[in-house]
Amino acid sequence: MTEAAPAWLAEAQTGDPAAFDRLVRPLLGGLLALCRRLNGPSADELLQAGLIKAHRGLAGFRGDCSFRAWVVGILYRLATEPERFDPARPLPGQTPLEDGLVPDRLDCDPLAHVSARDLLHRVEEAMERLPVRQRTALHLRAVEGWDYSEIAGVLHTSTGAARMAVLNARRKLRDRMGEVL
Repeated sequence: MTEAAPAWLAEAQTGDPAAFDRLVRPLLGGLLALCRRLNGPSADELLQAGLIKAHRGLAGFRGDCSFRAWVVGILYRLATEPERFDPARPLPGQTPLEDGLVPDRLDCDPLAHVSARDLLHRVEEAMERLPVRQRTALHLRAVEGWDYSEIAGVLHTSTGAARMAVLNARRKLRDRMGEVL
C-alpha cells in the first residue's frame, strides 16, 4: 500500500466509498486469482461477497494485520465455511462487478498461449485436489509472494504451520505433476 493508504483507510472507515475503492482496486487482481483458486466457477461471487463484507465491516478493522491480509482472511473464511457463503443466495445490495475491472488474461503469442493454457489447466487441476488450507497457503506464497507470517495470520495458525502447509502443497504438486515439472 502507498503512504496515502492510511488516510484512505480512515476515510473509508467513515463511509467514503471512493476511499474504499482506492484501497481495494490495487488488490483486485490478486484477490480474484485467490478466489478462483478457492472457489473456481463461483470466484466472482466469492470476491463480491467478500468485498461487501469487508466494506460493511471496515469500521471494525483494528489494523492488527495489513488491510490486504484482512480482506484475504474474509475471503478464506467465506470459502472454507459454507454456512458463511452460498453463491446461489444473493446478498442484500449485491450488484455485479463492473465488466473489465480485472482482465481475465493478457494477450500473448497464440502458440505460446495454447501451450501455457494446457500447462495451466493441468496445474489448476492438481491444485484443486489439494486441501483448501494447503491450496490457499501455496497460492498466497507462490502467486502473491506473501511471507509466512502473513499466511499464518490468514490461516489462524503459527508461522511454522503455514510453512509446512506450503511445503506439503508443493510436495503433493510435485508428486502429481512430476513428469511435467
